[in-house]
Amino acid sequence: MPKLEPAALIVHGGAGMIGPAGERPARKRAMMNALKAGAAILRAGGSALDAVVASVVVLEDDPLFNAGFGSTLNIDGAVEMDASVMVATPARNREGEATATAGAVAAVSRIRNPVILARAVMERTPHIMMAGLGAEQFASGVGIKLCAADEMISERARERWRLRREKENGSAKHGTVGAAAIDARGQLAAATSTGGVPGKMAGRVGDSAIIGAGTFASAWGAASATGHGEAIMMASLCRETVEAFGAPPPTRIAQVKIAELIAPQGLEAGIILVDRNRRVGFAHNAETMEVGIFHTSSGLTHRWAEPMPILRKPRL
Repeated sequence: MPKLEPAALIVHGGAGMIGPAGERPARKRAMMNALKAGAAILRAGGSALDAVVASVVVLEDDPLFNAGFGSTLNIDGAVEMDASVMVATPARNREGEATATAGAVAAVSRIRNPVILARAVMERTPHIMMAGLGAEQFASGVGIKLCAADEMISERARERWRLRREKENGSAKHGTVGAAAIDARGQLAAATSTGGVPGKMAGRVGDSAIIGAGTFASAWGAASATGHGEAIMMASLCRETVEAFGAPPPTRIAQVKIAELIAPQGLEAGIILVDRNRRVGFAHNAETMEVGIFHTSSGLTHRWAEPMPILRKPRL
């Protein structure tokens, strides 16, 4: 039987503007509930994949976050959601490398928890990504209940859409939720879910559905990103960051990669990480990013993370 090691989990609620002060206590409670859901699985010896999905589901169900119920609306006033999962297992193949699998969904409107559908794509199809109506038909076929598209629109999201159309919306711009974890047996997993960019064109797909951009996991670690989706996709941010893992701590690696790959585009992004040595890290260049961290040895913590320092000559 393999030796059991400590487990670790990090969750994010999006990087962006600071947002209304009145929402901060409720957001913190939701983040802690998400963290507790994943931590309970890891403490019981469960898998990293189960933990990250459970954490993301909690945030998808909360209308304060731009994922699942309460997702931001596109230019036509409709919800279109993206999500992905990826897992790397310590089991070895004949080449001696960790095995990895992934699943993603894009532009779905009738799924309460897109992250669960992304996992189903990974586990129950030969594909990595499914989109739109086809993804929803697949969901129905595997027993994932569909809902009416209007049921996914919260009053908060609808009001923000109205204000945006009137060019009066200067409120918070939090986007995307995600989690990354390593369990006691060394499995690494990441999951990401979003309603996308406020006021996006119908059919637009962001980084949260793209393996390597918004989500990535390998034998070295796992990552989930948030922020400007097009910038994250152009940079393949999660893959580039995980593949840079080495001696420096994950936070330093994240800072360097955002400085190298995102800042030159003049845009904002954030990333959370866990490596195979059970170290967690995060960095962003937005106004703030909300994170929650669990480690077997230190328990649960919540942070409103300040922007990373400006790196004039970013290097590892």
